[in-house]
Amino acid sequence: MDIILTGIARSGTTLTCSLLNLLPRCVALHEPMNPSALAGLRFPSEFMKQVGDFFAEQRASLMATGTALSKGADGQVPENPFGEARDSLGLRKSVVTAQRVRFDKPLPTGFRLVVKHPNFFTATLETLQPAYRCYAIVRNPLAAVLSWHSISAPVNRGRLPSGEAFDPVLKAALDAEPDRLERQMVILRWYFGRYSALLPRERVIRYEDIVSTGGRALSVIDPDADSLAVPLESRNRSPQYDPSMVRLLADRVTSAEREFSPFYSRSDVADLRDAWIRNAG
Repeated sequence: MDIILTGIARSGTTLTCSLLNLLPRCVALHEPMNPSALAGLRFPSEFMKQVGDFFAEQRASLMATGTALSKGADGQVPENPFGEARDSLGLRKSVVTAQRVRFDKPLPTGFRLVVKHPNFFTATLETLQPAYRCYAIVRNPLAAVLSWHSISAPVNRGRLPSGEAFDPVLKAALDAEPDRLERQMVILRWYFGRYSALLPRERVIRYEDIVSTGGRALSVIDPDADSLAVPLESRNRSPQYDPSMVRLLADRVTSAEREFSPFYSRSDVADLRDAWIRNAG
């Protein structure tokens, strides 16, 4: 079975790949494709052919050599693509690069192959969804945006190049907004709005549920995940995030309540904000 995985940037999609790779009949690849190479293709026919060919090529490689293309670190898909080291602006740097990753397990014919891309799969979800089983990972919107402010990535600046290349409406909205924080709110609404409109609720998985169940919440993707009991700790109040941004971002995030309300309530955002404030006090 070929499976599409997408989700909000910094929502736990890479953690999800790492957990799925613990299962005996599943391989999950972290952003293995080159979106810019697909952006100029005739849509949807050539685009869908390239996606299908990629799945087929990685399946053949895994069966023949046990390897597949993926972003990784030291030959593995990590739990987190960003490390502790910071750049000159104090932002955490990516530790993953495109490489060939080895999966040391015997794979049966018809194993689950999961390909994960948060941005360009979200932008093309309407086209992908009828042809593939698609899932999305979401996270408390305040925690997600706090994480955006801690990393060296386009979303930190309120841009999503891989999403904008496939969604001209998103690109136009971001081009028209001069304020960085407001661009991030445009992006937040875009993510939640797409998943609410295009995916059944059971195919949208909350990061918090993955953590609280030790990974068992992923059994909707692969039933073998029912056996997982991985000790996981929520990073919604990570020390890597800037506590001085909490009040400002919480106020901004609640403006997107209509889009995130199918998955989180206003009180979920307020409770996380208040927990940050209590801890600071």
